[in-house]
Amino acid sequence: MKAAQGNIYGYVYSKKTIFRYNTDSHHVDSFYSNNGIVTRLEIDTNTLYIFDDKEDNVITYGPGKNTPYYLKTSFDTSKKVTQLKLRKFSTPAFDSAIYEFPRFEDGGLSADGFYTSNHHHQYYISFYNSGIIQYDDANDATKLIYTIDRTPPSNIAIPTGKIYTRSSKSVIVNSTATADEKRLYVLSYVLSQDALKSNYRGPVVDVYNIESGEYESSFRFPGYQGKPVLQLAKSADTLIAAYENNILLFKLRNK
Repeated sequence: MKAAQGNIYGYVYSKKTIFRYNTDSHHVDSFYSNNGIVTRLEIDTNTLYIFDDKEDNVITYGPGKNTPYYLKTSFDTSKKVTQLKLRKFSTPAFDSAIYEFPRFEDGGLSADGFYTSNHHHQYYISFYNSGIIQYDDANDATKLIYTIDRTPPSNIAIPTGKIYTRSSKSVIVNSTATADEKRLYVLSYVLSQDALKSNYRGPVVDVYNIESGEYESSFRFPGYQGKPVLQLAKSADTLIAAYENNILLFKLRNK
């Protein structure tokens, strides 16, 4: 799910269709439909990028590619290591590695994650540990940000014969995220001590400063119809939360 210019875009797997909801007119229409599977959506101002299941073919809707690059993970067979690569939209066959994940003996499970971005930064956020990789488009710079839970990469995999499988004790630390010009909002399933004491079992949103990478604050979404939040998007002063069957809009206020 992504949001821009008063529109919310969401891909529904069961219908293989991207739907668009306008927050002013409350109108819903079908934006894109295809027999293939969409695994990723990115928005840059008025341009929407639609990725296929291999993330090699990118369909572009809008005035043009304002951001010339996108991030992609791949496994280097010669070095036996998972890398985060910077790939050009114009020439996807050519890319450059900007980061190598420190653990490679677990078959790449510790490198599993997802992408999000704002207009100037792109992020690769790990599912199972505290590592966040920030790429600064304007300065061509890569920075590491660590979430407050400090979960190490080694919490994810266990050896099973000649392969590694995900440990039953592993927890999805970061499930989704969104960003604006100043802050990164990460939906975390690692429960804080005060949450445990209050018997709260839903996820919390941890907020990080984009420039410094420092943690600022946290807040919780309410459950809705007994379901937790699954996806996030940010538009102006509104944080958009997608539940299993509903989308709720929350106005953010500075304390």
